[in-house]
Order: sequence, then C-alpha cells, then structure tokens
Amino acid sequence: MSFAEQIVPIFRATLEVLREAGGPMSPGAVHEAVSGRVDIPRDLQRSDPHGEIRWWTQMSFRTGEAASLGWMTKRNGWAITSVGAKALDDFPGAAIYRELQRQYRDRRLLRAGDFPGAFEQFQRNLGYARQLVHGGRNLERLGVGAFDVTDLYRAAWTQAVAALDHWVTQEIIDRAVALAQRPGVPRPNNFSKLSIPVELVEKVHRDAEPLEDAFRAALERFFEFKTFQHPDKIAEGFSHVSMVRLWKTVADKLTAQDPSKPIAADGIRTQLAEIAKRRNNIAHTADHDPDSFRRKKRITVREAEQTIDVLESVVIAILQALGDPPPATDYSVPPAEAGSLGAVPAQADAKRRGVIRTLPKWTEESLLHALDEYCPPDVADTLLAVYRHAESHPAFRSYYFGEAAHPSVTAWFSIGRDEAAAVWSIYTGVSRSVLSINFEWMRNREVPVDALERLARALSVLAGWENMPAQLSADNYQRRPSLAPAALARPDASATVIGALDALLAAGSSSRAWTVHDGREGQREV
Repeated sequence: MSFAEQIVPIFRATLEVLREAGGPMSPGAVHEAVSGRVDIPRDLQRSDPHGEIRWWTQMSFRTGEAASLGWMTKRNGWAITSVGAKALDDFPGAAIYRELQRQYRDRRLLRAGDFPGAFEQFQRNLGYARQLVHGGRNLERLGVGAFDVTDLYRAAWTQAVAALDHWVTQEIIDRAVALAQRPGVPRPNNFSKLSIPVELVEKVHRDAEPLEDAFRAALERFFEFKTFQHPDKIAEGFSHVSMVRLWKTVADKLTAQDPSKPIAADGIRTQLAEIAKRRNNIAHTADHDPDSFRRKKRITVREAEQTIDVLESVVIAILQALGDPPPATDYSVPPAEAGSLGAVPAQADAKRRGVIRTLPKWTEESLLHALDEYCPPDVADTLLAVYRHAESHPAFRSYYFGEAAHPSVTAWFSIGRDEAAAVWSIYTGVSRSVLSINFEWMRNREVPVDALERLARALSVLAGWENMPAQLSADNYQRRPSLAPAALARPDASATVIGALDALLAAGSSSRAWTVHDGREGQREV
C-alpha cells in the first residue's frame, strides 16, 4: 500500500468525524475519534525523529490544506464547512483525497520540481514548533529538572513566529512573480515600488534568463533583510501584491468561521503584535520578567499551543482574503460557447511585433483596426461604445490586450471590495466578433450574486439571452456567456449593455468602504 493510500482513510474519517460532530472539536478529540474509527497502519503509529506520531503529523498537513481551500476551519477548534461536507458527498472513497490534492495544487501553484510552496513550507515549520511543544510536555510529565523545560515552549513560540515571517516573504514573492508574468493584469500601486536592478531587465530582454527566475532572485534580495512579524509590516508587505484591505477582510473570514466569537481588524492586529512582542522578548532578553530580573516570564504548554493555532488560523484566513495568486487565465481566448470567430485578422501594427519582448501581441491599434475592417458597422458601433465607456467610468482599472491568435481586450473594474474584476472581453475574428460578459471571473472575485443576477436580467432583453439569467443561476454564475453579432447589431444594444454595466458598477461602488489612515505615512487600515 502506497503512502497516499494509507493517508486516504485517515483524511476521510477526519472530515466525517467533523461532519457528525456538527460543531468545533479540539484536535485531540479528533485524533481520538479517528483512531477509534480507522485501522491506523503500524508504521504511521510510530513517532518520527522529532517525537511526533506520524499520522498526527499527516492529519495536521492535510487538514491545513483542506482549511486553505475552505473545506474546514481551524479557529477555536476544528470544524467542517458546507464546502467540505459537499466534497465528502461528491467524492466517495479515495476520490476525496485526490480532489484535495488536485485543488490544492491548482490553487496554490506549487513551485517547480519538488520544492514546497510557501504554505506547505509554513505547515512544515509549524510542525517543528508543535514538535517542540510535544517534547516539552513529555519532559514536564517526567519531571525533568536538569534544565528549564519551558524553554522548549519559548523555542516553539520563536519557531512559530519565524514560520509566519518566512511564509509572508515567500507568499509576497510568489504573487509578485505571478503578477510580473501577466502583463495587463491590474496591479497595486505599491507593486511599482519594488526595487529591481537594471541588470535584471537586461538579462530578460536578451533572453539570457527567464523572467520568473530573474525576478524571483531580485525579489529575494529585496526582501532579504525585511521582517514580517508585526501586523503593520505584514499589511505593508502584501500591499505590494494585493489591493485587499487585509486585516478587515481577514477579520471577516475569521468571524465567519466562528460567529460566536467575532473579531475585528484591530483585535487581530493586537493579537499578532502581542505575539511578536513576546517573541522579541524571548529572542533579545531571554524572556526575562521585567518585574524580577531573577526569573523569566511564565509560559505554559497551553500558551505555546494557542500561539501556534492562532498563527495557523490567521495565515489560512490571509490566504482566503488574498484569493488565489493571479491565475494563468486565458483572458486572450474566448469561451468555447462563443463559437468560431473565423480567420485571424491582419494586424495594423505588424512591423512592431516582437520589438519589445514583454509587450502583448495585440494592441489597441490592432484591435480597433480589426473592428473597423471586419465587423459590420452596427456591431462595430456597439463594441466601440462599450470599449470607450470603460475608460470613462470611475471604476475602470485597466485594459488587457490579448496574446492569442485573435485580437481581444478585457476590461477590469473595481467592484465591491478594493478588488478588480475582469468584467467583459471583446474577441474579434474575420467571420464574427463577440462581447463576453465574464460572470465566472466576477463571481470568483466575490462580486455579490444579487449584483450578477441583476446584470443578467438587464441583458436578457438582447437576442439569445432570454433564458440566460436562469442558466447562469443554475450554474452558480460559473460561465462567460457571449453576446453574438445578432444581439450586438440591435440599435439599442450599446445603451442596454452600458446601462447594465453602470448599474453593476454603481452597486459595487456603494459597498466599498472608506479606509481610515493613521500615522505620518498613513499605512494602517481600518
């Protein structure tokens, strides 16, 4: 039996136990319930070199992955979510484990080769911290007096904060590299403040080194002497790669996991600041008690365990707040249901192709040329009106011009949170051109369902969209339906589409909150 096959029944039983419990359970209670339900292989019952029971370690890793995907929560105990319960029903037997691994790999974008991703490395580092706690607990039970056993809890505390620091650094770098590889994707203002040496640009331009490798190496040097332990520093770091209001969104995620114990953004910041402060006291003063130079501050096994659990829950909530790293989404390719666009239009700017390596293949000039050259006038008028409306709207963020065979452009707008979503895309071919409304991408960026429902209804007056609201609702808006030439040719098509977009963006802007700045540089958020 392979190692994965040994883990499958343990992981499945863990989710089943949590579903039957109907509420949070302590990790110890879960261990006990699972061990009474599953025949644990003998080699997994042994302790590893660090004294941790092997199947407990694997349970910790796999449940961490499940929590990062929203299948379960780990705040104030372990609990399954409706998403996790549905996965249990949808994927019987060993399929549940395969689906976990598929989603985790797809969404966390593990690095090339066998090098662990940032979150996987974070879990390993937290595992080392838990092993220190486990060893200290066992020594305390034995009454060891040759040294201060509680120093193991201090070491675990320091290790856990170091795990957080390392994870934040690697997560920022991974996301920055992903942004650099996707020209046209909206980027935070602070992304441009990342200091990159000129030699990197030259290497990439000469094809002497791949962009990913060169940019990653430069970022590792940039962040080499920066620390991410204090909440303000963590928020500042992620502002390079995300527009999310970090601690407000994290607080919402954590509160949703346990509504009986709501927490606000300032509560999370206070908690993390206190953990970092204690770590600094351990590292720089040997944790001496300020009230008595003859003794150290008191620390217990429970305090160390709680610190590790808090940091794990916060990191998982940050991952969920940030969303997946910019995906390798095919913004350049129309959805399959749009049908054939026919032959590829000629480029108006063919002579400029390939001059600058990092530019997309298509530009505004070539797109407008294709619309003028190949679209019927009434269809071209509608598409041009929608295109020009975008940059005149206050919520507009940027255009992304495609890199695939057919000319295309995708428009990004701010909707709801301080996020941007790819709202629509124009795809042009010789035979036909379409306007895709990107419900799937908006839904994935957490645009409210009611706003998407109103958008679909507003567009249902156009040809081919009569039944679209019901179809989108049935598919949970995971579709990118297109307005075909027959719909775009209507005299009122541009007014209908623009009116529907205005209503969507107005609803989104009303749900955004002001950010209250504090301090000289105004870095802190509400």
